[in-house]
Amino acid sequence: MSGVAKAYRVVAYIVGINLIFVIGAWLAQLSTDDSSWWNRNSGAIGIVDMIHGYLFMALLVLIAVLARRHRWKPAFIVTTMLFATIPFVSFWAEHRATKAVREAESATV
Repeated sequence: MSGVAKAYRVVAYIVGINLIFVIGAWLAQLSTDDSSWWNRNSGAIGIVDMIHGYLFMALLVLIAVLARRHRWKPAFIVTTMLFATIPFVSFWAEHRATKAVREAESATV
């Protein structure tokens, strides 16, 4: 696999795990009182959320680079990007895109 594909896999996993944490923290903040750990550390959670946003933008750029390099269909590109926003489904989207990259690379060799 190319360096871009490996970077995509790493960033996709980090973004997926980070997405689960951010949504879980948000739900925990909504469902607990002001003295809970989640609400007392909202600043730290906000930093993690901000990092998640930057990593997600990097993920979208990596998807675009892979899409251009391997000539993915527009529907595949859009669904890969959209599925990256759904907790747990993002891991499946990464697997699907990695499979497409491997198939494209094996076809050109």
